[in-house]
Amino acid sequence: MLDFQAVGKQIHNLRARNGYSQDGLAEILYVTRQAVSRWELGQTLPSVDNLAELCKLFNVSFEEILCMGQPAKFSEDDLFKGHSREFVMNSILNGKLKVSLPDVLYQFSPKERLAILKAVKERKIKTDMAELTPKLTENERIYMGGIIKL
Repeated sequence: MLDFQAVGKQIHNLRARNGYSQDGLAEILYVTRQAVSRWELGQTLPSVDNLAELCKLFNVSFEEILCMGQPAKFSEDDLFKGHSREFVMNSILNGKLKVSLPDVLYQFSPKERLAILKAVKERKIKTDMAELTPKLTENERIYMGGIIKL
């Protein structure tokens, strides 16, 4: 899965390094400045045609623009800093990002917590339940198999 925010930072860096404004780049690619802004903010990705044009314009490969092969860097203090929530969640659920769930659980929304707990319950993610249990809400404890006494 692509990290839209990392790709956006890469596009921003390449644009700035090559001396283009968002307006100037938008004009070359026949898109709006707002489209370039959304790419750089990691809200959307350029079309394949625009990616090909960016690669030619900046003299870089698709892999470089899309940050492929570059390991993502995460901070346990803020897992989502510089990354989309979807990218972080998929990285955890797919086992590509190993974190101490008891230490980072507070950073997740209720829906994200449920997805993580489902993966723990299905043994797709390993964690120390003795450390995790005190961090769970009562409903989360019930979901995990009944009320667990602390």
